[in-house]
Amino acid sequence: MRNSYVIILSCVLFLAIAGCGGGSSTPPPPPPPPAISISPSSATVPLGGKQAFTAMGSGGAAVSVNWSVNGTTGGNNSVGTIDANGNYTAPANLPSPNTVTITAALQSDSSKTGTSMVTDVFPNDNAHMQAVPVKLGTSGGNVNDSVTNGSTITCCSGTLGALVQRNGTFFVLSNNHVLDKSDQGKAGDQISQPGLVDNNCNAGTPVATLTQAAALKPTNGTNGPAPSNVDAAIAQIISAATVDTSGAILDLGAQGASSIAAAPPSATLAIPATVLSTNERVAKSGRSSGLTCSTLQSVSTMVSVDYSAACGGAKAFTSTFNNQVIVNGGNFSAVGDSGSLIVTADTARPVALLYGGNSNSTTGNPISDVLGAFQSGANAATIVGGADHVVSCAPTQAVNAPTTTAATASSSALTTEELDRARTIKEQFAAELMKDPAILRVGVGVSDDNPKESAITLFLAGVPERQVPVQIEGVRTKLIFDVGQAPALTLQRITSAIAIKEARVRDLMGQEGIIGVGVGRSEDAPGDAALVIYVEQGKFHSSIPAEIDGIRTKIIEGDRFRTFAWGREPKPVACKKPTNSTKQTRIKQVIPTNQR
Repeated sequence: MRNSYVIILSCVLFLAIAGCGGGSSTPPPPPPPPAISISPSSATVPLGGKQAFTAMGSGGAAVSVNWSVNGTTGGNNSVGTIDANGNYTAPANLPSPNTVTITAALQSDSSKTGTSMVTDVFPNDNAHMQAVPVKLGTSGGNVNDSVTNGSTITCCSGTLGALVQRNGTFFVLSNNHVLDKSDQGKAGDQISQPGLVDNNCNAGTPVATLTQAAALKPTNGTNGPAPSNVDAAIAQIISAATVDTSGAILDLGAQGASSIAAAPPSATLAIPATVLSTNERVAKSGRSSGLTCSTLQSVSTMVSVDYSAACGGAKAFTSTFNNQVIVNGGNFSAVGDSGSLIVTADTARPVALLYGGNSNSTTGNPISDVLGAFQSGANAATIVGGADHVVSCAPTQAVNAPTTTAATASSSALTTEELDRARTIKEQFAAELMKDPAILRVGVGVSDDNPKESAITLFLAGVPERQVPVQIEGVRTKLIFDVGQAPALTLQRITSAIAIKEARVRDLMGQEGIIGVGVGRSEDAPGDAALVIYVEQGKFHSSIPAEIDGIRTKIIEGDRFRTFAWGREPKPVACKKPTNSTKQTRIKQVIPTNQR
């Protein structure tokens, strides 16, 4: 499940160009295309890994070139080497910076060059078979999570996220849909590492047995509330010889020269609303995308999430969860990361259990709710952890390439009518707004809370004397502060917004096209909370006002949240059934599957 979040502020500017003495100037011609192009134009390579590059002339024909890395012919051990045929080998240790430039210079004319960028990253160790006792944050799942169709076996698995303890007994914590196959498993099912997808559809090392799963499927059919409000399950470890009972999670520790250390999370739980108010980064270490970091997009979120009941199957039911944590960015996670523990990056305090996502967000159950689902009488379930510590957030390899992401919205995406409407309102109210000494100027731009709408942009040198309205005559306002002048988002404002969300969420979620409602940070007004409303891309939905009960609204459009096939989608795994004369082999053709 998905990356850093880039906010681009855009304004509509008018530039008048006047000629001198009645003459006119001719714009310069566009620069010529590069004499040499390199393919690929960029690449991500793990330490010690290889990447082949090819050079072509402007006409597309192969050319003879000399290769260099960061200006050094052939490169060197600190930034990587490249041979005469364009084969790059990443260094053994992570360079600083970890982005290097590959250059191809024409042998007959060295002034003609082409370049490509390489990002060196730590290898992904999460998807590999681990030596026992295994650490968490690794590939794993139910050994029965496969479907046979004729001569083909389609298999699924996810991430063994963390270690919990209850009454002196240790359990692996992950999702219901990873360990219990979406309510289809049974107590005693074997849990193996790695998962089937990383072991050619064969069971790996037995590490635990399924003990308990929180009910997942709606009781009233294919749609409705998840009975336990969490997607979680625990499996008792076979022994301390098979699972590291310190609770260590891969890549959660200190960054070294060639690897990232494993470390247990903090034993202290984080409060999601507090993490949101401080804008603290969060991190996770999972099977598919390794170690990634981002920030919270919303808390106290009601969200609908699609499930498949069988590995590789179509959507079977939709469960609705409340009080959920949503993380920013399409690169924070991917299918296969389900079950990962989300922690704060500054302190490694557990925040949530990752279980799904879509093209631009990741969903997680608050960890306190997850642990509460496994309390047994007076015996509480607790995270096995240690002291607070920093998570490095160092770059790691994703198992598979990311899917394409949506382009950032800009003023060109708005209609002329929408911009004209904002300009008219701005002209009517600019003089009145400028009476506040903190407001330096007033313009028109694109709302960051809803990129499909315009906004009246107010440039401020400090906190205004009077509260700026959320909208003026139906046009959103956007506040742009000088560096260091923006107010902080307080926990009190988040709490107030949560109360409004609770009062309005049922009505909003009942509207067509709305798939989630939570509380997050307004991008148009730093320091303000916002009702974050998730709408399904391509689906009709009623017009959403700029404010509800005095709280700004923030619209995030995307595909449906689901526990399969989201984010950096790995190739599905399908294996031929073994015969007496052949071993299981992977089928190269990609077929639909439900990697967890």
